[in-house]
Amino acid sequence: MSAPAGSAIDLAHLVRLPGDAAPSFAVPHSNYVLELMAAPGAAGKVQGRITARALKVHLAQGGGVFIEPLQGAPRIVQGRVLATDAVTNRILANVVVPMWIAVPDGQAASAFRHGDLVNFYVESGARLEPA
Repeated sequence: MSAPAGSAIDLAHLVRLPGDAAPSFAVPHSNYVLELMAAPGAAGKVQGRITARALKVHLAQGGGVFIEPLQGAPRIVQGRVLATDAVTNRILANVVVPMWIAVPDGQAASAFRHGDLVNFYVESGARLEPA
């Protein structure tokens, strides 16, 4: 299954928090505050695509959808596969918010199916790209 970047399914709806430190984005209706690399911008509602690079993607047998830590840069993430992009070797997963995950060398995005529960450690530098 493939969903091209730019489809509505991959948009994250966040609230950019004010401050001069690392850009922080609250996830509405939750306690999550994500620190993401992003272009400078004013505080308020934003839409964009979150991209990250996994160290290794694992199929999970149980548990829920989460991002750890609750506040800060994403480090450990788990969620359900929404789509795959075999051309760019990425998967789109719902991990509290939609996130495009670059699958590392030695793994293929095509090995994962819609609905699979996956977890992975995230390399530093997860980013928010404006919609």
